[in-house]
Amino acid sequence: MAIELIYILKYRKVYIVVYSLNYVINMTYIEIKKINGKEYKYLRKTVRDGKRMVHMTLKYLGPVDPVYNTGAKRKGSNASIYVRELGEDEIGELRKATKSQNSFMRDRANIILLSAQRLFAKQIAEKLNCEERKVRKAIKAFNSKGIAALQRGKAKGAIPKFTDAIKTIILMHFSKQPKDFGLHFTTWTLPRFRNHLIDYKVVDSISIETIRQILDGAGARLKRSKRWQYSPDKEFDKKNLR
Repeated sequence: MAIELIYILKYRKVYIVVYSLNYVINMTYIEIKKINGKEYKYLRKTVRDGKRMVHMTLKYLGPVDPVYNTGAKRKGSNASIYVRELGEDEIGELRKATKSQNSFMRDRANIILLSAQRLFAKQIAEKLNCEERKVRKAIKAFNSKGIAALQRGKAKGAIPKFTDAIKTIILMHFSKQPKDFGLHFTTWTLPRFRNHLIDYKVVDSISIETIRQILDGAGARLKRSKRWQYSPDKEFDKKNLR
């Protein structure tokens, strides 16, 4: 199959290549389109097939005037974070910690010693088979806390639902007799006291176990109710002693 180059020309930023293929005239050119005020380049092809011209887009070539936005340099980047200069005592403690059975202490000691050798965080992560985030966190912790960073911190735990003020109000209600609130019974039970607290809007909801813990923490104890037997019989007292 023979290809014959006919001519190449430039017209208004458009490069036109005309060649002949099997007696069919083909024309390849770069067309510039303006979209939303910006110019973009496309490689297009025109093929004459008899009396008909066929236009095809072969490839998108990008903008005419590309803008390379490198962005501002990130401040405070931790990509090249290193541990501070270590003292002799610290090096001894770290080497001892690398043999610890505590995995948290052992991993952090290894991270700090490798960082002291000026290894990148990524290199340390690959060497110890862990995440880079773990490496950076360990180095930052050691730089601020020293050897204490080898110890795992305690979890913060859940936020207590009932504040000390609410607990004080609960104990104040418990210290009073049920009759002081117009109730028909004489002693508190956990279910009764729970319903009372909710009825008086002291709390929206509370479990019996939580009430038990609050009372135990304050040293409060429930009183056992006393039972009496009564009868209209005049001889009841004498008979009850038998």
